[in-house]
Formats: sequence, structure tokens, C-alpha cells
Amino acid sequence: MEYFTDLYTDYLISSVSYTTATGLAILLSVKHDKITRCLSKGVYDSKFLWKTVKPYIREIVQSKEPVFLSFDDSIEAKPYSDESELICWHFDHSINRSVKGVNFLSALVQTADMRLPCAVEFVRKNKWETDPKSGKQKRVSDKTKNELFREMLLKCSEQFRFDYVMADSWYASLENRKLIRSLDVQFIMALKSNRKVALSPEAKKTKRIHQH
Repeated sequence: MEYFTDLYTDYLISSVSYTTATGLAILLSVKHDKITRCLSKGVYDSKFLWKTVKPYIREIVQSKEPVFLSFDDSIEAKPYSDESELICWHFDHSINRSVKGVNFLSALVQTADMRLPCAVEFVRKNKWETDPKSGKQKRVSDKTKNELFREMLLKCSEQFRFDYVMADSWYASLENRKLIRSLDVQFIMALKSNRKVALSPEAKKTKRIHQH
């Protein structure tokens, strides 16, 4: 199975056109069902990813350079696939509308010379609830993306050293930032325009608050 996984990964990286299991089967002169069966037997989660990148990350964090851990979420559109708890509707803020596909949160380790993925979690809308506005049933996840962010952050802190956490404003909540500081690392995050901040402990005590 790992053999086909490596082959399929190389195929995805090197291909300059539409990629499918059928396309790889043609290149290898095998039946595409064989590739599909092998890939479907695997569990490609953070554990699988960490097993692959662990020796490389452990090596690069030994340097004295600052190590950055960056988070971002993406949506891989799947407009023609059957809907499920994994392939479902997610709101895409970049285009300001909902998209049918796979929503996932990924983490990258970065230094001045190298960047490697180290963790990934998929948003699974595994519950149904009634929308109070429309009265219709909709899929929801039992974990928010911010909860996934905190779980991934803690797991990464157990696995390797990093000095800074980077993320966009979606993950810049007070709870997230407090957790980052409790790990004795710094954060670099965008803040929403309505966020109010105190520039020092003294300013906080005297309520000298600035609108961001």
C-alpha cells in the first residue's frame, strides 16, 4: 500500500494536468481498481503525515534559527461528488459564498530555508441540526475550526520546538492567543478591524484601549 501511496503522491506533484487514479493506472499499465483499493485502505491523517516528516522536522528544528509554525484552512472543491460528512457545504470567505468540498486545516513548519507540512485535520460535519432562520436541517461539525486549531497546536508542541505561531484573523481569538503564550512562544496574527487592544499592562490597568 505504501508503494502505491508514494507513487500516487509523486504523480500528483509531477502532473501538469487533471489527475485521477485512472490516469496513474494508464502510466503503470495496471487496472485503476487496484490503485483505488490500495488508496482506500489507508488512513491519511496527521499520524500518517507525522510519520513521514518526523525525521526531517526533528533535524531542521535543531538549528538556532527561529522556527515558525503556521496554520491555515483550505477548501478543496468537490462539486460533483456525493455529499457526506466530509464532502459537504462550507462557507468560503475568499469568494463570500458556500462551496461543496473538503474543508481542512493544515500546519506547516517553516525556517529561513525550508517549509514542511506537519499536521492536518479535516472538518467533518457529522451532526444534523435545524437552522433557526430557515427551519431546514443542515450539517454541522462537533468541533469548531478553532477547537481543531488548539488540538493541533498542543500536539505539535509535544512533538517539536517552535518559536512563533502564525495564523490569520480567524484564529486570533483571546483563547487561542492565551494558549500560545502558555506554551512560551510568540504569535504573529492578523486582527479584525473591530478588535480593541491595550499596548501594555499599564495601559490595560488604566483602560487606555486602542481601536485596532
